[in-house]
Amino acid sequence: MREEEVPQDASFYRGHQRVCYALNKDNRYVVARSAGWEVERVATAQALLELEAEVEQTRRRVLAGERSPLAYHLATHQMTPKLFAQHAGVASWRVRRHLKPAVFARLSPRLLERYARCLALDVAQLARVPERASHVFLEDEA
Repeated sequence: MREEEVPQDASFYRGHQRVCYALNKDNRYVVARSAGWEVERVATAQALLELEAEVEQTRRRVLAGERSPLAYHLATHQMTPKLFAQHAGVASWRVRRHLKPAVFARLSPRLLERYARCLALDVAQLARVPERASHVFLEDEA
């Protein structure tokens, strides 16, 4: 793509820009700024809708008693049990066990505090999920 052809469409950047590479008039790659690209915006919106659906499915499973609130918070932070275990300094098999509601209910206050701190929540927030769906990734584009 030529430097003058770099898209400047509406995007999720909200006034910010990103850099990409384009060819200048001498056919050399240069750094070019882009306000966004419609195709990129649509693809990002679709990916975010899919993430929202996964979070909503996890939220419903928590409310149905199939998963612990930890599962919901991992979903909202886009973390796998293995990744979370690494951040929290806990074995991944333990984190997977803590996704079971009965096991999560018996966790020590110390471990709950560690988990909450790792997710930038307080313990009370960690122990609950919203009753109604909320947009975690998408915001109103006003």
